[in-house]
Amino acid sequence: MTRLKLHAAALVCLLVWMFAARAAALTVEAPVGSGDGIASVKTIIDQSVAVFKQKDLAEDVRQQKLRAIAESHFDFAEMARSACGYHWRSFTPEQKAEFVPLFTKFIEDVYLSQIESYSVEKINQQINSSKIEFTRQVSDSSDYAEVFSSVTLQDRKDPVAVNYEMSRQNGQWKIYDITIDAISVIANYRNQFNRVLNNDGYDKLIALMKQKIQGLQNVPQK
Repeated sequence: MTRLKLHAAALVCLLVWMFAARAAALTVEAPVGSGDGIASVKTIIDQSVAVFKQKDLAEDVRQQKLRAIAESHFDFAEMARSACGYHWRSFTPEQKAEFVPLFTKFIEDVYLSQIESYSVEKINQQINSSKIEFTRQVSDSSDYAEVFSSVTLQDRKDPVAVNYEMSRQNGQWKIYDITIDAISVIANYRNQFNRVLNNDGYDKLIALMKQKIQGLQNVPQK
């Protein structure tokens, strides 16, 4: 049976939320004159940190807050389209309408399952141990940009290169892909999804995603 690997989603979790959560009091450095894309990424970090600093939050409330942050700052529709590659053009309007919210839930549930493997106490114990430095923002046009950053972690010798592909919609910058040490999260998913779509078709991909979501929801809470 074809399986959906979770490596890329785990990277998303580690990048945006775990890195941010480890850095509740971190120094976030940005170059003078940095663009709005950098400010948007920093907003995600600040909002995520604020959630984790509320140690007494019920777990379901914490999850709701984290989902809201993700949905506000990520372009899940574009991520879903890109993850399907050329297959997207052959999807019917009904399939597209089904796939985007399912993909969104799939990504969020995977990331939340990763978050739950770390206690809030453990996350907060690592405050001050990380550093994020934004180095530059490169714009291909007024509505597309790439934000470059490096993340220094206490338990890793070399900094991690983390770049954000962003688009501006209605005046707001949103992330539609992330590369970590030159590995694209969406390209990772595209390779996996294309194998399923090529071999077994759309219905099989949907079934596998629903199966994984169900499995994550059935994982006992700490």
